[in-house]
Amino acid sequence: MSGLLQKRIVALVIIMTGLFPAVLIPGCSSDNSETSKFNSGADEITIEEQAIPLSQMDPTSINSAFEIPIPDAPGLLAEKNDQAFIDHSNKHYGYVTVGFLENTENNIKVMIVVPGGREYVYGLTPGSNEVFPLSDGDGRYIISIHEHVIDNIFRDVLSTTIYVELINEFVPFLHPSQYVSYCKESPVTAKAYELSMTNGNLVELIEAVYNFVVENISYDFEFAETVGVGYTPDLNKVLERGSGICLDMATLTTAMLRSQGIPSKLVFGYYYDSTLGNIYHAWVSVFSEEDGKIGESINIIGGTWNILDPSLVSILGMSETGVTVGDGKIYHDLYYY
Repeated sequence: MSGLLQKRIVALVIIMTGLFPAVLIPGCSSDNSETSKFNSGADEITIEEQAIPLSQMDPTSINSAFEIPIPDAPGLLAEKNDQAFIDHSNKHYGYVTVGFLENTENNIKVMIVVPGGREYVYGLTPGSNEVFPLSDGDGRYIISIHEHVIDNIFRDVLSTTIYVELINEFVPFLHPSQYVSYCKESPVTAKAYELSMTNGNLVELIEAVYNFVVENISYDFEFAETVGVGYTPDLNKVLERGSGICLDMATLTTAMLRSQGIPSKLVFGYYYDSTLGNIYHAWVSVFSEEDGKIGESINIIGGTWNILDPSLVSILGMSETGVTVGDGKIYHDLYYY
């Protein structure tokens, strides 16, 4: 899995005009100097080395074997105009990179329609580039960029349709992206690595990360009442202040696990409470090859995705975990990041 997203993949030639720098998540670096420019076109290139599926790795050595894959935008497969670009060169690795090149005070939105028709809507800062996961598996994705004009009216800037065949189901959930943003130099990654040094096997590391978040990040009820639509966590600030909402805690858990090579989904959806009904909520889904337990209440089932809900446990206490999480039937997934 080392160097997972630094491999080149491309199929049909896209004719492009001009060159502009490759994009990386802000604050991250890459040792791959070959991706420093958008390429103007190429013949068909094959995947020289596929990622090693988690199931073929020794869980006890996963942390030492894993290097954080830094997303890039080599421009080998892309759509662009003078305002924006959509780079899908790394679609087989589960992500696209999108950028709006002009400076404007207008809101910019990115819409990704996934296989099955569900719509993901993201914000995009003018003059910046962002990485978005192809989180719903193989199939057709429609990616479009829109600029706000007035009231509820947006104008179309750029769009493309791509067909995705992931190299495995894990790759969208193993790298940084807009919501789950971290670098190998960040405090979030450093803390996860510190925990990995004293917890050798996979379930022990999952438990250590989960317990760290639950025990060190308290739920901020006041912030929950005032947070605005489109809020995206700054994980280093969450770690520093030691508090946050469900999205903060779920995203922090996801980032720490991914930084150590453990496939993890940030999930948005509804949690059912017998008193309050359906509550819009964020939690974590983590994949483990091993069976095991977290504390006395959470059973980790090997070979599948398992629900972890750090904010709920932070509020109710670890002893209530089994009651609140159970077999996941009270959780209804909507979006994966």
